[in-house]
Amino acid sequence: MTDRRAAVIRDPGLVYACITHVPLWLEPPDWVMTIRLGQAQRPGAWNLRDLAPEWEPHHPVLGGTVGSFALKNYVRRERPDATRIGICQYRKFVSPGAMGGSRDPKYRSMDAIHKSALQDGQLAKALWPGDAQFLISAPLCFTRLPWYRRGYLKEYARDHHIEDLLRFTAEAVDLGVLDRREVLAFFREDVFEPGGVELGVYPATFWLESIEAIERVVRSCVEKHPGVRPGYQARSWAFCAERLGSWLLLKRLRAQVRGIGQHVEWIGRRQWMRRHVGQLHLIVEDDHTGYRGIV
Repeated sequence: MTDRRAAVIRDPGLVYACITHVPLWLEPPDWVMTIRLGQAQRPGAWNLRDLAPEWEPHHPVLGGTVGSFALKNYVRRERPDATRIGICQYRKFVSPGAMGGSRDPKYRSMDAIHKSALQDGQLAKALWPGDAQFLISAPLCFTRLPWYRRGYLKEYARDHHIEDLLRFTAEAVDLGVLDRREVLAFFREDVFEPGGVELGVYPATFWLESIEAIERVVRSCVEKHPGVRPGYQARSWAFCAERLGSWLLLKRLRAQVRGIGQHVEWIGRRQWMRRHVGQLHLIVEDDHTGYRGIV
């Protein structure tokens, strides 16, 4: 049986994908395609091995990021008419509003919601973005932390190997994805968007340009630094890609409110958050004890 279902046309310009490496906990609505990774791949499905075969060997170290690359290939080949791109994971999604979950104690912008609350059409209701051009999670703001822990570089160093982000940033500069004059601001950035550009809804042109830029940097890092760190740290390039995606997204959102006068950063954040921020959810099956997050 194939799961390459014909999408129900609610918005012919919207391409929405759920990325999974395990059997789905919940069946997505007909207008959401499923991109399968790893052991979840099967005949007749939208598989990583078919959409982006060059990335299949790297799935163990890049996780769901390779699913984003596969989605990019699908859109380029099959849906050049797309105007918006939506992306979720088998356990994480962004909805326009809260769905009655409980706040995660370790990841302040995310609610945990039991999968039973998403039955009987509730998942479709949660995923549908309406006419939003951007639908993203509320950001995490490091300004509430001590000065010595603020910024992407210091936060990365707390949980990961700092040299990986340094190497990733150097490749981004060499490839023209980051201007060298942006590097200090990138390292000191106090606003972090969970998922970068790999969770939520985005204008197609912006998303494609951003994910292609991230893919170039990741490819260069994988080729130049093929060693794999053990355990949780194996996905180092995916963690770096999340931060670069966050930076690219913030640049775009801030550009929309540039030039509005004094206190532009605070006013600008308030404007784009009110317009574009939804609620990030983590689907759980049992008692939820917290999520390993950035802060």
